[in-house]
Amino acid sequence: MKKIRIYLKKLYAFLYKMPGWIWLIPILILAVNVRLTYLTKADIWHDEGYTAAIIQQPIREIIAITTTDVHPPLYYVIMHVWQSIFGNSVASLRGFSVTCGILTIALLFLLLQKLFSKRIAVFGSFLAALGPFLIRYSDEARMYALAALLAVAMTYAFVVAVEHKNKKFWWALYGILVALGLYTQYFLALILPAHFVYIWLKLGGNRTAIKNIFKDKNVWLAAETCFLLFLPWLPVMISQTSRVSGGFWIPEVTKFTIPTTLSMFLTYDDRIVRYFGLLLPPIIIAISFTLAKKHPKYQAAIWILTIWSLLPMIIIYILSQGRPVYLDRYFTYSAPAFYGLIAVFIGLIFSNKKWWPIGISIVLTLFIGHYMWHIGGKNIAESSWNNTSTAMNHINENIQSSDAIISGEIYTYFHTSYYNRTNKEIILLKPKEELGWVGEWGLIKKLNTPEISSLESVKSPRIWLILREKTYDEYKKQVPLYWQLKQEFHDGDLIIGLYENKKITG
Repeated sequence: MKKIRIYLKKLYAFLYKMPGWIWLIPILILAVNVRLTYLTKADIWHDEGYTAAIIQQPIREIIAITTTDVHPPLYYVIMHVWQSIFGNSVASLRGFSVTCGILTIALLFLLLQKLFSKRIAVFGSFLAALGPFLIRYSDEARMYALAALLAVAMTYAFVVAVEHKNKKFWWALYGILVALGLYTQYFLALILPAHFVYIWLKLGGNRTAIKNIFKDKNVWLAAETCFLLFLPWLPVMISQTSRVSGGFWIPEVTKFTIPTTLSMFLTYDDRIVRYFGLLLPPIIIAISFTLAKKHPKYQAAIWILTIWSLLPMIIIYILSQGRPVYLDRYFTYSAPAFYGLIAVFIGLIFSNKKWWPIGISIVLTLFIGHYMWHIGGKNIAESSWNNTSTAMNHINENIQSSDAIISGEIYTYFHTSYYNRTNKEIILLKPKEELGWVGEWGLIKKLNTPEISSLESVKSPRIWLILREKTYDEYKKQVPLYWQLKQEFHDGDLIIGLYENKKITG
């Protein structure tokens, strides 16, 4: 037994002396592997179809169109350049998000190493590599993986800037990264309170510290840099914010909303809520408070991760009491902090340098990582229900020259258009209320998409009508009585009906 202890101590000493990049490389290889596993499991869905369509426009038009949407333009501008190089296949469109996801893990390693230790950095980056929420949105052609990368990047730049007070480069870089974050997703502004608490605690955590923050020229340099860079878009953001009506499709928040998001981070379902109910956020705060008190050296670091993990959700939850704007995926940028915080809990609770606490911390990290990958990976696979390509291939292979293809609503238009290989434009059935250039309709107008107000205006002898299961009954009522259903094809969420127009064919 004594020989085993001596061997384990020597092994730990050897592993401890290994440089961080040697640990990071296999973690990044693991991260790439699990992300590529699910990259093309699901077909392009509605939001990704919108991405695929808008990035085909010139950059000037992309910016003009996004002024009518609810998202800022940076992601689409980058994707315009990306697809011009790598193409617009499913793997190519999602490849940029995969790249952002891998870089996020690498930067998270550097951040945790800067804030805590190499051991916690290894634990945190390992958990982030297997975290199902980051995997899921690293495999989607939307801005959430980029937002997560910028969140970690701006936080790292901020921590370094606070450490090197007289180096203006890091403060200016921080201001630039915050501005880029705002040009990607507005909710990234909600990280800034975490940064404020960090520098406040670093300066003493008292009233004098607050005064010193507001007197610090470097802080003002970062603020002015961000403000000047974002100023051209500020009126647009205000206009977009005032236009948001809460969305008829965004569900209302409940007392389980935030715990469910945290559960999604861990397993990509709500099973953790079933275990802990409403206790998960209070448990996290209680552990953070206890560890910050026990390890004052890491007090500021613990709270920056805790606030970054939870406060954005809390703020949006409160705002959603009036009009719902809370969606789990909007907080992808909080997931790296959450995984890092779990690593901090494990690393500090088992911080004794004896071999057995270190062994327990390693086993516990491996167990949580495996659990997230096993359960979360299964849930990601099960949620990959979208089979748009199969559904559209049914049309592609059976279309006739005189046929018409109708999308019953905008939520079946963009992704079906992506898989449309018929050389026929899909016609969009307009809603009863004209929405003008608001939101996705701005792109519809820009593309000069053919629209109809009523199915009765269709003059083709055969019509392919594309509907969703969710709204099938509502839109089926609009089908004219003289349309005879010849066949109906179900795949994923789509229902495609082939109708014969008896008014034409007799």
